[in-house]
Amino acid sequence: MYKQPVIFLTHGAGPCFYLDASKEKWCKGIDKHSNCAKSFKDLTKNANFKEPPRAILVLSAHWDENICTVQTNNKPELYYDYSGFPPEAYKLTWNVPGDVTVAKNVKVLLESKGIQCVENNKRGLDHGVFVPLKLAFPKADVPVFQVSLLRSMNLEDNMKIGEALSELSKDGILIVGSGSATHTGLFDNKPADWALQFQEWIQDVVTNPDYSPEQRKSKLLESESQSFLQSAHPRLDHFLPIPMACAAAGYKAGKILYSEFKGSMLMEHYLF
Repeated sequence: MYKQPVIFLTHGAGPCFYLDASKEKWCKGIDKHSNCAKSFKDLTKNANFKEPPRAILVLSAHWDENICTVQTNNKPELYYDYSGFPPEAYKLTWNVPGDVTVAKNVKVLLESKGIQCVENNKRGLDHGVFVPLKLAFPKADVPVFQVSLLRSMNLEDNMKIGEALSELSKDGILIVGSGSATHTGLFDNKPADWALQFQEWIQDVVTNPDYSPEQRKSKLLESESQSFLQSAHPRLDHFLPIPMACAAAGYKAGKILYSEFKGSMLMEHYLF
């Protein structure tokens, strides 16, 4: 079975990639006609998939729980976990299946690595999942399920979840971290200094081939010592999928699939 990559995606602002900036002025540059929307449509080509994944496991910024939770729902609905958008944002459909068998096996795997874990068979797929992946997998023919982040936002504990998932890639499961490279400053006129500093730092940590896995892990664990992190991520929910994806990839060097600033909001995708 083909070993799947691990990917981190910046999923944008709400349902922006399904809106038209001619009607919704705020999403100019990040609407359905944008380069970033196209980056999702071209994802499987640009990531050079040899085979379709057996299933897709998503670590989304929009789901955190006190205890690590695995979504076990064969027919997950879309969870429109946003507000204040036009009616079409709540009419999006993507009839993708779940895979309860694979999800339950992931729960067993996590528990075998010492991670307390529970199931949730009610929750739908949040917009950190369906906004990017509906564009990347429009046929909805690959099962999708989620594993939650830990609400503590503790870096090390969340990275341990990523580490525990690392063996799934060889079983044909695509692991996707979905968050945002930076998560503030969308309407800035230009990237702030802190955003540029964050970009330089995260690109080095993620892609530098000279770092050993141990060095990369150490740098990620020290993320909160960086003075610009608080500006880029007032809450770590949209940052954590980056180190979790790195962990799931065995802390090997990744590459940048897409990079663009919208104000100080850095939209980058990484492939491991």
